[in-house]
Amino acid sequence: MEILNSISPYFSFLAFIGTYLLILANDRSHLVGRVKKRGIQTEGTVVELHQNPGPLFSKTSGEGVAPVVDFTTNGGTHRHYSTHYETPSPYQVGQKVQVWYYFYKSKREVTLADEDGGTLPQTFYRWGIVFCALGYPFLLWRLMLLVG
Repeated sequence: MEILNSISPYFSFLAFIGTYLLILANDRSHLVGRVKKRGIQTEGTVVELHQNPGPLFSKTSGEGVAPVVDFTTNGGTHRHYSTHYETPSPYQVGQKVQVWYYFYKSKREVTLADEDGGTLPQTFYRWGIVFCALGYPFLLWRLMLLVG
């Protein structure tokens, strides 16, 4: 019983981290649709193609390139580094593309027509569920001790 009392604050904290990860996963999985719905559409120019750095940034690992796009708003010129890697790339340097952007206070969300959330939301969902499964039983146990 003493061991449970000593470790339960740490595991209870995992419940809050897991909940936060689930919220982030939900937010990131709806990013593209949200930006296209709320954002402003403009035209940008592909200025560079980046090589795939690994499976963290794409649904497929290995080879692939993603566009880097410059676009202009009322606030100036901006650069968007896409994380949507494909082989072969549908983009070429100098190509004009449609860009949606949503800038509000410190939020700077940008998407291209064919971008998706990648694997980051799935990773956040998995870790969020694991942390919640570990943390919530301890949190509930501590709450039962307070009530009872």
